[in-house]
Amino acid sequence: MKHEPVDFFTRYFVVLFRDKVQSRLDSSDPVRKFIYLVLGLIFLNGFLFVFSIKDIWQVPKADRYEKPSLLFGINSEGKYEPIAEFYRFSRVVITDEDLPGGWDDNKVIRCFVSTEDNNFRSHKGLDLRGIFRATMVNLLAGRVKEGASTITQQVARLKFLNTERSFLRKAREAWLALLLELVFDKKTLIGIYLNEIPLGHGTIGVGAAAKFYFRKDIKDLSWGEAALLASLTTRPKEFSPLVNPNTSASKVRVVFKKLVENGILDVETAEREYEAFSEYYITLNRSPNDSAFSDRLNKFPYFTEYVRKNLARYIPSQQIYEGGLKIYTTLNIQHQSQAEKALAAGLKQQTQLSNQRAFTKIDSFEDTYGSTYKLLAELHDLPEFKFKISRSYRTFNRAWQEEFRDDLAVMNLISGTEGLGEAIDWNYRTQATEDHLLPVEGALISIRPDTGYITAMVGGSGFRSDNQQIRAFQAYRQPGSAFKPLVYASAMEYYHEHPDDKKNVTAASLFDDSPLQYVLEDGDEWNPSNYSGEYSGFIRLREALELSRNSVAVRLLEHTGLNNLLPRLEKLLQVENRNLPRDFSIALGSFEVSPYELARSYAVFASGGKQVFPLSVLYVEDEQGNLIKDFRKEFESKERKRLLSPETSYVITSMMEDVIKKGTGTGARSYGLTRPAAGKTGTTNNFRDAWFAGYTPELVAVVWVGYDTGTLSLGRGMSGAVVAAPIWGRFMANALSHEKSKSFDFGDAKIVRRTICSISGKLPGSHCYQTEEEVFDKDTVPKEVCEDHRGMSEPDPTPTHTTDPGTTKKKKPNLFEGDEDVIR
Repeated sequence: MKHEPVDFFTRYFVVLFRDKVQSRLDSSDPVRKFIYLVLGLIFLNGFLFVFSIKDIWQVPKADRYEKPSLLFGINSEGKYEPIAEFYRFSRVVITDEDLPGGWDDNKVIRCFVSTEDNNFRSHKGLDLRGIFRATMVNLLAGRVKEGASTITQQVARLKFLNTERSFLRKAREAWLALLLELVFDKKTLIGIYLNEIPLGHGTIGVGAAAKFYFRKDIKDLSWGEAALLASLTTRPKEFSPLVNPNTSASKVRVVFKKLVENGILDVETAEREYEAFSEYYITLNRSPNDSAFSDRLNKFPYFTEYVRKNLARYIPSQQIYEGGLKIYTTLNIQHQSQAEKALAAGLKQQTQLSNQRAFTKIDSFEDTYGSTYKLLAELHDLPEFKFKISRSYRTFNRAWQEEFRDDLAVMNLISGTEGLGEAIDWNYRTQATEDHLLPVEGALISIRPDTGYITAMVGGSGFRSDNQQIRAFQAYRQPGSAFKPLVYASAMEYYHEHPDDKKNVTAASLFDDSPLQYVLEDGDEWNPSNYSGEYSGFIRLREALELSRNSVAVRLLEHTGLNNLLPRLEKLLQVENRNLPRDFSIALGSFEVSPYELARSYAVFASGGKQVFPLSVLYVEDEQGNLIKDFRKEFESKERKRLLSPETSYVITSMMEDVIKKGTGTGARSYGLTRPAAGKTGTTNNFRDAWFAGYTPELVAVVWVGYDTGTLSLGRGMSGAVVAAPIWGRFMANALSHEKSKSFDFGDAKIVRRTICSISGKLPGSHCYQTEEEVFDKDTVPKEVCEDHRGMSEPDPTPTHTTDPGTTKKKKPNLFEGDEDVIR
């Protein structure tokens, strides 16, 4: 409903008019005084309710339209491509080029003019003969049976007024129609009308309606199709071919009769065109609830919704939906497409493997409270309690899917018919997992470490009316072992700034991998244990991260000290209004983070230690191409503080490269990822959450998989290595397939390479028979020479089992080994 406020000019002229009337009423002649009073009151009423000074500025803008805003992403060629549009109603603005033939030949114009206003070309906004005729018809009928609005009056109502039925609104409509006729020519007025008329199912204008009903451009419509659009002007829902096809066909026939009566078509041509168009109703197979909004361009709905919510903080929602804006984002279409494919396939498979049954006691409320609800409904006028499908159908469907279908499929395979087999196969293919299994959810987000551009973001298993949570930003879960690199890096950075030959933490530092036991303040015991339940004794930090040893992570935190570690952890996480808990459980990922926050933290590693500010929208232009909001300026003005030294970033990246090469993250290589990559798995208590966080030189990405209900388990053995790592690897391999591979580059990092004893982590002595090269921050290179193996003989290098001559068979790393049980 449109409302018109009383403006300042109106108030001013009312006061001026009152003063003029008062001067006339001062006359001594009572008859003249009475006439002046009556005329003054009539004119005052007309002025207040019909005329408005603002019409002088309002009417010339009638040919301006609400236009949808477009959202752009970057395609594989580096060019911007539309990926979504925002609008409240579907509208395709047509121009003169879209209406070939003009007045005499264009089918759409002639159908609408014949149906709505056959005298449109001759009147000046009001059809007095039509008004008189409609008045007589309505008087004889005793009700409003026929309207007398011209197309110009309809334009006035569509652009400036509401649909209220009243004399005052009609008077205002007539006044605006006269003004419109003064400002615009007939061709422009018919164009405005065709662009503004609502034609049902969320369409505004003939351009959008042609797309929705016929999937055609307006210039390609037949006489029958044009007639159908013209039939929808009065009551679009009632005459919709999708809702009432029989009523629609009858109304279209009325339009053809009008075309014949007005001499536009002869009877033979009209009958032929009508018969040809009748095929449309025969082949029509669409839901009555279908809407043009479902045709809206929206390739990646999770990302679109995220941008819309954030953009609304800077730009009014009305302008976003109606302003014809061009919104340029950081989304990479290749990355986003592969992200959705990888996550969807992984979640679908995991839903079947986890096999958590959805809620099936759907009838319990009806059984327990059905009779009570009926009584309450009658007393308080509550709506009827009902399901979309019957109980018998639900019962049969569940039994069919869970009990009978598999048995019937086996029986049919042995001796059944081909038709039945095809029907069963079709049922398997079309069945949605939510029919009987609780869907596993997940999230994936990727960020360019050098720019902070968010290139892909998926928020769940599928964007639907009941599944619009953007979990990449809104799902706060424990990251498990995926948090350990942050702890390791914080400890290394502390000793980078405070070198201590006796306590330095390096990739070669030796820590005791053995059971731990703590007594908490409340008297409870806390026993952090390794995922496998096995312990290795003393182990180097690099190996501890590869195998995700929990006891080592806790001992590292104890070694460095909470007070020394927490400030750096908080800087890496960059979380606001939340504090890390001051207990050792944070070493095992007990602090809840979102995938976005974890990706932002890992981006610090990939960027060589610099702070990263993620960005999703670059800039916004208006319809004319004028820049109205540039997020790049604000982004570039932010100082990227150094949160880690290049040396620490180098070392922790080197360690996480080994996690993927030979540790818990080897599953990330299962889809052919060959470029340099570093990452870490994460699994939480009782397999509730599965994570993989990692990066290549080009891209940082984080994958989370789990149930929305945090107490549900993905199933025994469903760790980050098994569930999340393959999804991450598939995404990275395919998303970066068109980008040239490059090596990690940490600039001027002062890294020293030294040969160390593989067992002790010290500089090798003369009796150290197992050595390897390790990387160090130059200030933390070990100085102590290993004496642990003095007097020990070198083991026999001859292999007991070989796969190739001269090759020792190594123990295959356990993919499940090392993922933690977080016990708070």
